[in-house]
Amino acid sequence: MPDLTTALRFVRDNISLLVFVVLLAIVGGAWIVFEAVRSHKNREEVERLRRRLSEVTQERTVPRPTFTDPVVLSSRWVRSGAAATTSDGGCLLYVNRVFAASSFADVTIRIDGYAVLENHSIGVGERLEASGKFGTYILELSAVDGVQANVVVALRNRHKET
Repeated sequence: MPDLTTALRFVRDNISLLVFVVLLAIVGGAWIVFEAVRSHKNREEVERLRRRLSEVTQERTVPRPTFTDPVVLSSRWVRSGAAATTSDGGCLLYVNRVFAASSFADVTIRIDGYAVLENHSIGVGERLEASGKFGTYILELSAVDGVQANVVVALRNRHKET
């Protein structure tokens, strides 16, 4: 039994060190359990935020207009105070103000350099038509969000009208 006596003597001589090591092991184990629980909560929060982002994205999805005429300004978000130009350069659309709560925006349309409609109010889903030398530009306000308006412009060529 000399080994048992030696071991007991080692424990008696180093009791404070052994207690410290045991406590350190307990604190380490508790920390690992705590981090595992916290990580699980974080994963749940990330998943909840992903679902919410998906819902918001679906809500913000803009219905695409069904123009039979060629689209010269594809669907895009234009901020209040900003402008967009059609691909043919004949129409400049300026968004004066956006009223998201009322679902409408005030726009100015310049065709061939001339202001055809100034500060004109248009609601979501409505269309405006304005004639120019290339034909009739058809503007549709698809959606509003905060200080942005989603617009699309199509061009009906003159030869189709006559």
